[in-house]
Parts: sequence; structure tokens; C-alpha cells
Amino acid sequence: MRPIDQLERILEVLPEWVAAEARAYKDELEEIALDVGRLPGYWCGAPPPRYGSQHFGPDDLANIQAKLSSRYGVEFREDGRAGIGGTLHRISAIRDRYRTLAGLTIRLARVVEGVADAVMPFVRRADGVLVIGPPGVGKTTFLRDVVRQLAADLGPKVVVVDTSNEIGGEGLVPHPVLGAARRLQVPMPDYAAGETFPAMLARTYLEALANHGPQVIVGDEVGFPEDVAVVETIGKRGIKGIVTVHGRVLRDVLENPVLWPLIGRPDPDSRRRRGRPVFGMALEVRGKGRFAVYPDLAAAVDAMLRGEQPEPVLLGAGAAPAPPRDFERYRRLVQAARDGELPGVLVEGMVLEFFVLQHAARWALGEPDALEALERALQAWEGAAGRAA
Repeated sequence: MRPIDQLERILEVLPEWVAAEARAYKDELEEIALDVGRLPGYWCGAPPPRYGSQHFGPDDLANIQAKLSSRYGVEFREDGRAGIGGTLHRISAIRDRYRTLAGLTIRLARVVEGVADAVMPFVRRADGVLVIGPPGVGKTTFLRDVVRQLAADLGPKVVVVDTSNEIGGEGLVPHPVLGAARRLQVPMPDYAAGETFPAMLARTYLEALANHGPQVIVGDEVGFPEDVAVVETIGKRGIKGIVTVHGRVLRDVLENPVLWPLIGRPDPDSRRRRGRPVFGMALEVRGKGRFAVYPDLAAAVDAMLRGEQPEPVLLGAGAAPAPPRDFERYRRLVQAARDGELPGVLVEGMVLEFFVLQHAARWALGEPDALEALERALQAWEGAAGRAA
């Protein structure tokens, strides 16, 4: 596991007992969940989560707030997030219905230089890149390394639109990992004046395009109609766009109408595209340093519209062949789910039993990529069984 970037700067604002427990997990740790009246939760990338030795209290929470304010001048923004200048870590607030702070989620960041090496030949050739992956799989870490490598060639002609300061971190000066790339932060909207966050995000993309002469624009978590429309405009003006969207696989994008303008406005009824995709290629982030590349996004979308499953190029550390496409491999797993015999572990935020039944139903409906989800479920089941033994 790669070391956490500037870990001590985030641990020093935590209660000493929480910091000591977090240090015990060293570089396995990815996220800390702190809720008043409950044990701290330490997420190390795979179930089960670890828990602290004592309950987190109101005084602990007030202590963190005081340290953030006195040492770093940090207050939570309207979007419920905060960070320490010069770091990539994210602190997110949980509030009750009266807007009283009730807990924190602390997402720990890593700088992994070289994580994008395997796919950079594709990235450099493509007109644009659509990066797909669920939360926590490493999309932003990958994106930072892409920015670093492109900025080594193009310098300030690489412009980052930093939606929530996750790419370049908090503060006026972006994290050094971005190299010579430029970073535009998205202003918080003035809700009293009728501004909205999607509109401010779209405006920032337009500023990057119109004011700063980019050859490459990089953005994270595109998903509102407003920023989708602007990203479509960027692609049609000959600017290379590299953006991330939420989803597990390319088919999830095909099933999300908000994102259709990015992939050529597919028409499921006629099984044809009505335009060309904004991006030349798509890339699925399937795990830390593991990627599936569709070098020709238009051809991949066309194949899916015909009911086919295009085969991606698998790249990166530990890249393995696609899981077997024989449902027999998963029959025992599905039967255990139907019988209620699976452990209560989570897979991609869903209880294993429901995850298995959902994707078994997708397979029955003729969706071949459901077997990839069942493969992940099988690995989680076998891993849980191994820990129990």
C-alpha cells in the first residue's frame, strides 16, 4: 500500500486517542468515520471495517473544530466539506436536521506517481477521455497522475477545474502533484442571489475554456446537466477533455440519460447514436491501479446498443483476464443469497445478499456485464469466509 500523503497534518487535529488508533493501521487506512456517541470506524479498503476502543463524544468533535479553526483557519463550507491547505485530505460534515454538527468523514489521500503509466499511451493519443468508476476506487488519484504527466509536456496549457478541491487540495496554491498545470476552483454559490452549484460549476468550465487558452481541460465528477452541456461544448471546440463520472462500467453511463450527450446521444429505441461522442476513449477504473480501456468509445457504444458486450483492453497492476462468462461459477453464490446464508458484509455499499440477487436478476435479463459484479461478490464471500476461518 502506498503511504498516505502528509498523514500527520490531518492526525494532529484529531483527539490523541483517535490519532493513535489511526496510526496503528499505517498506510492501509483510507477513511475515518467519526459519529458522536458511536465507536470510530476505520475503513481500510475492504470489509470488515475496524472500530475504535471508545465512543467518540461531543467534546472530541468540538476539539477537532477548535483545532481546525485556530491552527488552519478552516471552517466548513456550504457543501459540508473542509480541508487543510496544502493537503489533499477531505473532511466532510454530518449534521442533524437542525444543522448541528454530529459527525465527520475523513477521506485520506495518497499521491501515487506512476499509477497512470500503463494507460498514458492511450490517453495521449485520444481526443478525450471519459473516466468511469464508483466512489473510492481511485479515480481522483489516477486523475492527479494524468495531470502531472500531461503538465510535464504542456505546462500551463493543462487546466484543472477542481469541483471540490479534491484534485489539487485546499488553499490558494495547488498541491505540487499537479506540476505546472493550472487549477480553477469552483466558487461556492450565493444561494440568496439565486445561484446554484451546477451553474457555478458550468461557469467555471466556461471560464477555463474562454479565458485561459487550454489544450487540455481536466474535471472530476461530471454529472449535472449544466456541466455535461459545457463539457460537450469543450469537446466540439477541439479541446481535449478528461473527466470522471460515477458508475462501475461503461454500460452504467449508457443507462444514465444525463450523461448521454457525452457518448453521442444514444437512442435505445433505434439502437443508434444520434451524434459522435465527446471523447475518443473510455476508461474504467476497476481498482487501485487496474484499468479497462475502450480505445474507440464510439465503437464500444455502438456494440452495446446492438446488445453486444465490447471487450476492453485490461491494463495496470495485477490486470487479469475477464472473469469467466459462465453463470455456473456463481450458481452456489446465488443460491446462498436466496437462502439468506450470506454474511452481512458490504459490496460497493450494498449488503452482499441484495447485491448478489440484484445482479443475478440483471444476468437473467440478458446483461452480460452482470457476471463481473457477481465475480466481485464471489470474491467478497470467499474473503469473508477466509477471515471467519
